[in-house]
Order: sequence, then C-alpha cells, then structure tokens
Amino acid sequence: MIGLLSTVAIWGTVVLATRSGAWARPLRRLSVGLGREHAALVLLLLAFHSRAVRTGAEDTISNPFVIEVVARGVLALSALVLLVPLFLPVARLSNVIRGKRYGMLAMGLYASVAVISTLWSANFLNTAGKALELVVAAALVWVLVVRDDAVDAIKRTLKFVLLLEGSLIAVAIIGFIAVPSVFSDNLSRRGFFFRGTMVAPFGGPNGFSAVGAMLASYAYARFFEADRGTRRGHWIALLLLGSVSTVLSSGRQGVMIWLVGISVVMLVYRRELFLLVVAPMGLAFIALSWDTLFSIVSRDQVSGSLTTLTGRTVLWEAGWDAFLRSPITGYGFGAGSRFVALRAIGRDYLSHIHNGFLESLIGVGLLGFVPFIYAVGRTMKWSIGNLRRRIEVPFAILFIPLLMQNFFGLGFGAWFNTNLMLFLLLVGLADAMGAERVRSIRRPGRRP
Repeated sequence: MIGLLSTVAIWGTVVLATRSGAWARPLRRLSVGLGREHAALVLLLLAFHSRAVRTGAEDTISNPFVIEVVARGVLALSALVLLVPLFLPVARLSNVIRGKRYGMLAMGLYASVAVISTLWSANFLNTAGKALELVVAAALVWVLVVRDDAVDAIKRTLKFVLLLEGSLIAVAIIGFIAVPSVFSDNLSRRGFFFRGTMVAPFGGPNGFSAVGAMLASYAYARFFEADRGTRRGHWIALLLLGSVSTVLSSGRQGVMIWLVGISVVMLVYRRELFLLVVAPMGLAFIALSWDTLFSIVSRDQVSGSLTTLTGRTVLWEAGWDAFLRSPITGYGFGAGSRFVALRAIGRDYLSHIHNGFLESLIGVGLLGFVPFIYAVGRTMKWSIGNLRRRIEVPFAILFIPLLMQNFFGLGFGAWFNTNLMLFLLLVGLADAMGAERVRSIRRPGRRP
C-alpha cells in the first residue's frame, strides 16, 4: 500500500506545483479541455502502482482480496465511471471504419479476447481484474482518438504521462542520495558504480532503468526539435535525469535502450556527425575499455548467468512450451505465465515471464495475439516512417524503447502498466494522424 500512497503524494505535489507560477504554464496546458480524461488516466496509473507482494501462485489463489488488489479494482472502476459518459456517444464501429482507425480496432479486438478469456482462465479473478484495466485504458484512448483535435489531445496526454513518470524518477534519484536506507537496496548483484541499486516504494530498478532511458531519448529529440532562439536547458536537464536513472538503477536493458534511442535520434538529426565521429569513437572506446566496461555491466555475474540472460531464456522456454499446449486460446489474459508456465518450473514467485510477446501468446493465444501483433506492426511502420521524414520525432522515438522492453521485460504485451498505456496512446496517435491526413486529402480543391 505504501507504493500507492507515495505515488499519490508525489503526483499530488506535481499537480499542485503546476497550478501556480508562470514557469508551469506549459504544464498546466497539458490538461486543458482534458480534465475528465486525465483524471481517469491518473486513476488507472495509480491502480498500476497498487501492487501486492506475492510469494507465488498458491498465495495469489488462496488470498486474492488483499487490500492492494481491492484498491486497484476500485481505482480501475472509478476510471471507468468517469469515462462511460464520454465513451458511449462515440463507441460506434462505423467511426472506426470511416476514420481508418485500424490500430485501435485491433487493440479493441485484443481487449475483447482478454475479456472473453475469463471463461477459460487459469485464474478467473486475476484475468477479470486485468482485463478490466485493459478495457478502461483502450476506452480512454478511443475517447481521445475520435476527438476533432485528436492529434493534439493524444500528444498532450503522452506528455502528461511522461511528466508523471519523470516526477517519480526525480524523487527516486533524490532519495537514492538523501535517504539511501529507503531508495537504495543491496541486491544479489551490485550496481554499476555503487554497491546499492536504486529502488523505491513505487517502482523497481528495471522500470526505473527502462523508463529513464525512454525519457532520455524523448528529451534528446525535443532538444533538437526546439527552436534555436528558445531556451533548451530543460530538455538537457530531462536528458540527464533519464540518464542518471538508468545508471543508478543499474539495468542492462535500460543501457541498451539508452544507446539505441540516443543513436537513432542522432541518426535522424546529426547523421554525418554520428556516422563519421560519434559511432567510430564509441566503438574504439568500447574496444579499448572492454574489460572495465564488461565488469561494470556484468555486475559480478558469472558467465553462465549472462549466457541465459539472467535466467530469461529458461523462462522463455517454459513459456513457449506452455503456448504449444494451448496455442489458440491461451490460459487467460494475464494468468498464463505465473499460473501455468512459471508454475510448471517452480518459478511462480516471479510475476511475469520477462517477455511481453510471450505473455500475450500464453495469455490469449493466437486468437488475441494476431490483432495485437497487427497493432504493433502498424505502429512500428508509423514510427519508422516518421523518424525517416522527421515528423513528430519525439513521439515516434518512444516506440523504440517500448518495443525493446517488450522483449526483455513485462513491456506492453501483458496486463496494464505504464508501458501499455504509452503504447495504446501511440497506436491512437498513429490512427489519428492517419485520419487527419485522409481528411486533408478529401477537402475540396485537394488532390489525393
């Protein structure tokens, strides 16, 4: 419960801080005209931060209604109540077809399969709760995507999510320095540069590492997008904030995401400098300092552990075996990994299988995975196309960190979390930009 309460305190402080002072005017504008939608969004994200500590599948089954789970359900239902008056008037399927919003249609099918999978789920209550959150999140994005100002509304909502996540990271970094007894933990593997690893009541090191790297990529792109006559120091500050989070949380996936994200941004804006100077110098530095860098990144792990990607390949093999036993329907949204795959190999003390694509396959089978992977491919095409044309680069770059984390962590392929919310918003943004382009082509005097 402390994770939920601390998140409420931090986000409440952020909201209050943005209500006063000229410096906060751009932040206040994020929710103008989106009060109900952003209130529902905050409730959903708070639900994600209300997490119960479980010892395994049996503990979850025998004691399902702990206070954190009840709070999570109340928050999700409250978000649904806020959204219903907005969603019902625009829920017609004809809106999807006419607006060519096929990405959101695919995610709607994915959510529908998730709901139906409660009928055969390995844990009915677990699937029902997580399917509810997915449905509410998809409904929220649908409400945004059918607005007349859909592109602007979704972009402001994406910024709002990043603001909230950035505030958590900022508090964790300050806490790591000022209150290490709470925000630093001596895990079984030492950190990159310190014995302790950055943790917090409201988040873990893998999340801080990956989200920090994503924020750094976003800030770097915004730095290049900003007009030269304006002050761009706040984007450098956000870049440093995300980078420090990745370092202090000592997550290797975060380092990989940071390197790829920053490199792609440089390729978009400073291609010659990157290819002729930065990349060769970086490769030379890695070659000359390989032993030192390897000892830092390996975090004193033995080679066998590194070969299995810290045990991930063992989990993935169990997940694939489970999928092959029920390839069409899966074992219930959000229930397949812990209650079937991980339980079979005695690893159900873990909450997920560390691969979002496998989580989806095991949970909803091919029945749900096909529309899900269509939405992924459609959004990937949108992201790559925008990066190549330098259109909305700060938002297009977000898909790369999300996709990478989906391979090595919970990602956006399973139950509701911040990654899934961001992914849904990007799917909606791709659809909204496509619909806007269609409308501009159909205007009189314009040729298709």
